[in-house]
Amino acid sequence: MIERVFFRRGALNIMLEECRQPIKSVLLLVVFFLLLIIPIDVQAKEQGSVVATKELKELAEKIKAAENGLSNIKIESDAWVETKTSLSDPCEPWQRTPIYWSSTAWFTGNWSCQRWSEQSRMFERHIEGKARVDVHDEVLEAQESVFPYGELSYSVGFDGQYGRTIYKTGGRPGKTYPHKEGKLLPYAPESLAIGPAGFTGIGFSLQFFESEIYKFSKLFELASDPNSKIAAELKFTREEFEGIECIKISSKFGSLMYWLDPSHGFALRGKKFIDIYEDGHEELVELVKVTKLKEVSHGVWWPVEVSHVSRPYEHGKPWRRFVYCASNVVANDPNFDESIFTVPFPDGYLIDDQVAGIKYRVGEDPNAPKK
Repeated sequence: MIERVFFRRGALNIMLEECRQPIKSVLLLVVFFLLLIIPIDVQAKEQGSVVATKELKELAEKIKAAENGLSNIKIESDAWVETKTSLSDPCEPWQRTPIYWSSTAWFTGNWSCQRWSEQSRMFERHIEGKARVDVHDEVLEAQESVFPYGELSYSVGFDGQYGRTIYKTGGRPGKTYPHKEGKLLPYAPESLAIGPAGFTGIGFSLQFFESEIYKFSKLFELASDPNSKIAAELKFTREEFEGIECIKISSKFGSLMYWLDPSHGFALRGKKFIDIYEDGHEELVELVKVTKLKEVSHGVWWPVEVSHVSRPYEHGKPWRRFVYCASNVVANDPNFDESIFTVPFPDGYLIDDQVAGIKYRVGEDPNAPKK
């Protein structure tokens, strides 16, 4: 499942005393995690006009209004992975791999948040809202298999109380078999937190479904206080990104940058993360570009075309480009039916009910022993 981890979604993690008292000074630097995604021909100006501190609060209010503009959404999308051995060779084309996702997803409310865990001493993702993702087709690199890739289809959801997963088919590309298994959990399935963010597009959006403390608006609000630590750690400038006038957020040492588009509801336009070594050498870690936005509801702009370039995850591996395309997006549907978040268990499926502590096959006596 390395692809799910590789493309897991992050949040805007504000590791500051203003937000989290238990976090020590070593974590005071703002750490953004958004795993978003894109090619490398970024045309952002290196210098731009600085956003005045007094403007930050006004911008925070505008961004918050944009963030609060989405109550529910349905997304139909496809995504895939391409590779390239060298970024410095303009003649080498990107080669598409078999890795692929096709899905339909529904989200509502504050879908997720990050919480500090004293046990693990790190932020962990928790699902708070409701979500469902139907993965019609997923092809990933296989692990511990004679075949290089595995193919499967499944549905995963959380209705606010129980998590449900059904595994429909599995096998290798072009040769899959019925799986017919399911699981009922008293919490949200972990796969909702680490998998769908990339291939459904929410990881490229304006933090619509994050808890308030992890949204961009909160970052601007904190930075509007000249005495806050965040004001010293970040820079806010107006710059062009791919020919579009944006507000750029960058860390003090310039290793992490985000570009928001004020003319399109402060939608995310790009992200760049680089490693800066002691000798001044810079190395690209990831580069995101949202190449197409669509106004799916009044003032709500959703990413419908995104690409992401990331460096090899181990020596000798190629660079990767993740490409996301949304074919249909419906937002703020007044007739949205939240029963969609309860993934149904079809007849004949063997269910591992971890709420009642039993296993049963749908359509049969749940008290009968199962093989």
